[in-house]
Amino acid sequence: MQPHRAAIRRQCLSIAPSCLALLFLVPGLATSADVAPDGTNAQCPCDQACSSPSLADDSQSFPRTWQLGPCATFRLRGRVDTDFIATSQSAANQATFGELGDAVGLRRARIGAEGDLGDWGRYIAEIDLASGQVVPRDVFVGVGEVQDFGECRVGHFREPFSLEGGTSANTLAFMERSPVNLLDPARSWGGGLYRATNDVSTLALGAFHAGTGPADFQSGEGSTVGFTGRLTAAPINEGNGERLLHFGISLSERIPESGVIIINQRPRNPLLNLGDSSSGSFVPEIRIPASFQQLANLQCAWAEGPLWAQAEWYGSWIDPTGMDDVFFHGGYAACGCFVTGEHRAYRSSDGVFGAVQVDRPVFVHRCSDQREEGWGAWELTARFAALDFMDPDTPAGPSGQLVGISVPTATFGVNWYLNDHIRLLFNYTYEVPDEPNTGASVGNVYAMRLNVFW
Repeated sequence: MQPHRAAIRRQCLSIAPSCLALLFLVPGLATSADVAPDGTNAQCPCDQACSSPSLADDSQSFPRTWQLGPCATFRLRGRVDTDFIATSQSAANQATFGELGDAVGLRRARIGAEGDLGDWGRYIAEIDLASGQVVPRDVFVGVGEVQDFGECRVGHFREPFSLEGGTSANTLAFMERSPVNLLDPARSWGGGLYRATNDVSTLALGAFHAGTGPADFQSGEGSTVGFTGRLTAAPINEGNGERLLHFGISLSERIPESGVIIINQRPRNPLLNLGDSSSGSFVPEIRIPASFQQLANLQCAWAEGPLWAQAEWYGSWIDPTGMDDVFFHGGYAACGCFVTGEHRAYRSSDGVFGAVQVDRPVFVHRCSDQREEGWGAWELTARFAALDFMDPDTPAGPSGQLVGISVPTATFGVNWYLNDHIRLLFNYTYEVPDEPNTGASVGNVYAMRLNVFW
């Protein structure tokens, strides 16, 4: 235990500079003035020439929006997620999966920029440094209006698929997405068309290339070319998501470039998962020689004031070489309540959940925020999920062993929103992985996250 505790102390020291830096950012992040007082993005009129970078508005918001030219703007964006994770395991679980141990470190450390490109488009460019390497996240240009004829996006961005996948981790009700979100294609290089109609429905279609590494550049076993589409409808959407009823369906057709589909391929730490999709601590890498994969997603969500609930089902059909189809699937149901009365906004242009505006933040920017100080917002959450990656037609492993996993999980959480940009998340997860060769066992994960974004 002594070497293990020493490692934890070294990890704490490694994130200490980041925590100190956040203390200097708190005064600027205390305001939620992401938009101008009239509710629109702050910007200069298009006929106003700007010969050099200048402030696009005189507000005290952080980060500032800079004018780069006629209607072209620049604004910093980023986030830092610092995780503290402890675990306990049954003897059978430790014998099957090894000791998970504890972890302290950065889950995300992103920095980037976003802005408008005149009247015709916008851009986002963001990288993640949490792994010690430069990993592109959202890096794309969007042309057109979502509410008009649609926005064409080209670059590296999330494929339009699941509700929890499309919801930013800055506003997600849990520290991680559900384990079955492994079947979400997540971010890829490609192009797509995104369109919304009267704040009621959305349609998104695109063609993508998913590589084998974190940056999606490499081709090889596991890389795919995909065609993905998502359709959503919100027949009830009042008060920016205060009353909501949402439905959606997504399909993705994947063609493996090297004739192999790989589930859970990305390099990962058993606890500090650095990828887009949640890999979990117990899901193995599953390799299936195949010519085709089809993914499907069904989703629904409901909100009534501070109460909310959502559920999704994922399915994957893989066409193995010379064998019957392999079917993996899973789903989750989640619910929550803001005991202080807030609600999570609904982004009708994308058909996903958005930010939470805290009624009485702990930190208030006196110059631009007229809200009273208080104890912030408090949210209670619960999620029950299950994935079934066991199919008798799955090819055996290198030693002839059965390959697959079944994992039911229960997660309970408490979220404290200090203001619109800083929050603490506390999660407890109970997992019962059932491995086909060794049977079921029990694992417990206790986790806390400091989430700061701008």
